[in-house]
Amino acid sequence: MSAMRTVTVMVVSALVLVVSSCGGTESQPAESRLDTSEPWELVWISDSMGSRVAEAWADRIEESEAVEVRVHNHISGFMTIEEAQEMITNEAAIRAEVASAEIIVVYGNASYSAPNDMDTCARSGADPRDPPERSTSADFAPDFAPYGDVFRDVFDTVFELRASQPTVIRTYDQFSGSLADWREAGIEPECTASWEAQADAIHEAARDYGVLTASFYDEFNGTNHDEDPREKGYIAVDGWHQSRDAGVAAQVEVLHALGYDPIVP
Repeated sequence: MSAMRTVTVMVVSALVLVVSSCGGTESQPAESRLDTSEPWELVWISDSMGSRVAEAWADRIEESEAVEVRVHNHISGFMTIEEAQEMITNEAAIRAEVASAEIIVVYGNASYSAPNDMDTCARSGADPRDPPERSTSADFAPDFAPYGDVFRDVFDTVFELRASQPTVIRTYDQFSGSLADWREAGIEPECTASWEAQADAIHEAARDYGVLTASFYDEFNGTNHDEDPREKGYIAVDGWHQSRDAGVAAQVEVLHALGYDPIVP
């Protein structure tokens, strides 16, 4: 960790975050950036797709913002968004961490709330298999509505715990390391549609609360979601997770590009 220095806190014009009419608790833009004279606590809660990202992002924050960052990492393989919500609702130690954190990231996968035929897309490997029955993101959207609703529950809980304290709150959508497998198996259009619907559910829920979403999907798979992230060196040898170097670095830069302007829950 590089030596920290005290930086004068500057008052900036914060972006007004618009809350959609479909619900959510309105957040307010903070009138200043977070105080860099004291360490920032960063709480990260996610499945294994977030492995090593929090620590690397903390290093990036320290370089750019000249503030010490202390990471509280809660990563569990295959963590669903329901399990993440259970954690911040019922685990006293984690609730205390969230209540005192300047930066909070929460993500969980859709294993509990996704349509049953999503399993064929979640599996890695190029073995031939029947595609999902739906073929467009609009077809999938109703299936992912419960998934988005749990994200809203998560944001409600985070807002409650932070109790009007300026906070950088983030979530993210998920890249697909299996695009080449989908293509070889002949199921790319349907699986891309399901992945897009899943991402849309996250983005919509986050917008309701003024929370910014890091689009790992766009970064890894391109804005048309037809690029193979393995060719970019972003995927680990397991064919699924982000690679330790290029993949994690790409995720960090997506998070960093969103900036550090807090909102007041």
